[in-house]
Amino acid sequence: MVDLLELTEDYIGNLPQRYIKRELQLPRTNDIVAVVGPRRAGKSFFLMITAKKLLDRGKQVIYLLMDDPELRSMSVRDFATEVRSVYPKGKVYLFLDEVQEWNDWDWNLRWLHEVKDFQIYVSGSSYVLRESEVPSRLRGRYISRLLLPFSLREVQSGGRSFREKGISKRVFREWLAWGGYPEVWFFRSREKLVSIFRTMMIRDAMERHNVREKEIFERIATFLLDNYANTVSFRSIVRLLKREGVEISVKTVANFVKYMRDAFMFFVVERYTLSARQRMISPRKIYLPDHGLVQLSSKEDLGRKIENIVFLDLLRRGEEPKYYVTGDGREIDFVTRHHVIEVSLEPDEEHRKKLARASRETGKKPLLITLEGGDGSISLEEFLLMSSASSVPPISP
Repeated sequence: MVDLLELTEDYIGNLPQRYIKRELQLPRTNDIVAVVGPRRAGKSFFLMITAKKLLDRGKQVIYLLMDDPELRSMSVRDFATEVRSVYPKGKVYLFLDEVQEWNDWDWNLRWLHEVKDFQIYVSGSSYVLRESEVPSRLRGRYISRLLLPFSLREVQSGGRSFREKGISKRVFREWLAWGGYPEVWFFRSREKLVSIFRTMMIRDAMERHNVREKEIFERIATFLLDNYANTVSFRSIVRLLKREGVEISVKTVANFVKYMRDAFMFFVVERYTLSARQRMISPRKIYLPDHGLVQLSSKEDLGRKIENIVFLDLLRRGEEPKYYVTGDGREIDFVTRHHVIEVSLEPDEEHRKKLARASRETGKKPLLITLEGGDGSISLEEFLLMSSASSVPPISP
């Protein structure tokens, strides 16, 4: 029989002493906690580090990769018995990575949850653990936490001396160029960005959903990649493909985009409106899971890039940003719980005017974010280094 404690020590016993600390905090809860996010964002490493910290504090911890052949076919009762043979009494912290490889994984998690002996943390394939995809038998027992590639706050060491400030400026420039995927950040490799994007597309989207029209799927993915931080509609994609001699239905395009979204290839953002019909028929905005992927777009644009960066940081702060259209038809980049936000390379009167109108219409505080700041705006770097959205100062229109 497999030795669970030996496996745990094998996995987490040789972790590096120095590493980039993540901001994400796993909650103390009776629910199953799933760490979700884009492929190669560091979910497995994050779980291992968290497990090791608990083990070092004397907690009862088991960390396992569930794609192990012996574990994959183990019944949940046998599994629980093995855990209790290691830790006969008290709460046990279970960290189960690649949990979707465990036969009947969702039923097994429900059983483990209901016996109340375990605090359960899981990770695995993004498309399986998205809340919208989780089987109904786990509903009400499950919460998720999003882990994205490194933020600027995570890679930035800070400091007040001129030497430390100089290093911080260099780090900001490099992070702005390369993004936060851990392996890309450490190796500065465009090839790794290509590999990440194509793996998400092929393994997590096309193979997962048995897509046969692979060339069309890739064409749509390329179109969305080129139009990050822009509004797009399914019908516009249909028209584009028709001009290229490809006939495809709106429904198929919508399905393909959903597959990409479920694989965290893109985030799809709706319009902020009280009208359900208007929200449904309005175009969506597309954002990338990391701004480093902008290097793969044929339409790299610094203004749209920093907008994508702000979007991801709002997600990290627990916001669900949407875009807004003012009464006179002008688009505002983001609406959050407390702010209407516009992102621009430089501050100008046009942005201030439409922000002021959006603020009056929504009753939310206006915030203008620009690359360098000044003239009534906050700089991108200053915004990113703030710890939470609540610390962002209001900007007078």
